[in-house]
Amino acid sequence: MTEKITKLEAAQRQLVTAVELFFRDADPVSVFTLATNAWEVIDTLCTKERVKSISNETREHITTGHDLKRDFINAPHRNFFKHADRDPGGVLEGFSDSENDHIIFLAVEDYIRLNKKSPVEFQVFQLWYLSINTDKVAHESLADILAATEEIFPSIKKQERSEQKSMAVQAIFNAHGNRELNDNPRVEKAYQRLFE
Repeated sequence: MTEKITKLEAAQRQLVTAVELFFRDADPVSVFTLATNAWEVIDTLCTKERVKSISNETREHITTGHDLKRDFINAPHRNFFKHADRDPGGVLEGFSDSENDHIIFLAVEDYIRLNKKSPVEFQVFQLWYLSINTDKVAHESLADILAATEEIFPSIKKQERSEQKSMAVQAIFNAHGNRELNDNPRVEKAYQRLFE
C-alpha cells in the first residue's frame, strides 16, 4: 500500500514518535534524530508561510556569527549521527537525553504556531517543558502555566527526571481518553500512537 504524505504530515509523524519515545525513556539518539528532522521541515515551512516561530525568536538572541541550525542543532550531535565520511572512527562525548528537551520544544511550539492545531502529545510536551523550565515563560503567561502545572503536573519540579516523564505519559494517556478535549478543533489526531 502506498501513501501520499505532505511535508507537514511527515514532520508531525516523526515528532509524535520522538515525543512518545522521549517520554518512555527510549533511545535518546533516535529521539534526537527524529526531532531534529521534524524541526528542520517545520522551521522551513514556518519561514515559507511567514509564521512568527519560536525558532526565529530564538535566532534573534543568538550572538552574531552563530546560526541556530548550523551551530546549535546540526553541530555537534546531528552531524555526528548522520555522517561518517569525515570521521568514520569518531566518538561523540557529552551527549545526554536532556539535549532532546529543547529541540523537541522548538519543533512542537513551531508546529503549533504553523498549524494552529496539534496532537495532544505536542500539547502535553509543551506544558511539560514549560512546567520544568518556568524561567523560559514570559512573565504575563506565568500564572496560567503554573495553574495548569499544578493541575496536570503537581510538584513536577521536585520529581526525578524519570518521574517527570512518567507524569507526562500519564497526562497523554488521560488526554487521549478525554472526549471533550479530543473534539476540540485545536486537537489534531496523530497518525499513529506507539503506546496505548
